[in-house]
Amino acid sequence: MNFVHGGISLQEMVVPVIEYHYLRNDSMEYKRNKQKYDTKPVTVNLLSANRKISNMIFSLNFYQKDAVGANREAVTYQVYFTDENGRQISDVQKIIADKTSDNGAERTFCCQFNLKSLKYSNTAAYYLVIADEQGLQMPQREPFQIDIAFAVDEFDFFS
Repeated sequence: MNFVHGGISLQEMVVPVIEYHYLRNDSMEYKRNKQKYDTKPVTVNLLSANRKISNMIFSLNFYQKDAVGANREAVTYQVYFTDENGRQISDVQKIIADKTSDNGAERTFCCQFNLKSLKYSNTAAYYLVIADEQGLQMPQREPFQIDIAFAVDEFDFFS
């Protein structure tokens, strides 16, 4: 059996070229275009305007501020409620902020929360905490007021 080469193949003709530009952090171009070159995680903000909770089970809407793209990366957030001492008083919801759409309506999330069966004071401070799972960012804290008429009573009807 004879092998006959049939001519020049694509692999023999084409040489890939990789163009790489190293940009130091202290260079002038980097300092001028820092927003363009830095990769930052997308942020999630509370979209619901109401800061008063009146039920044990409720929903809140959240908004992914930027679309995931060239210099914005996806992040997973944990969202929950705490009291003024930092004790968790609700279940933990997970928001995976990975939306790439430029349409703001497509970058909204709805989370349903369940509060623990505790006695809540309408004068105490409670906080919604939005924290990323990696712990790279400082957690956001939004103040809330919880005013539930019959959360826990002395007759033990609701627990």
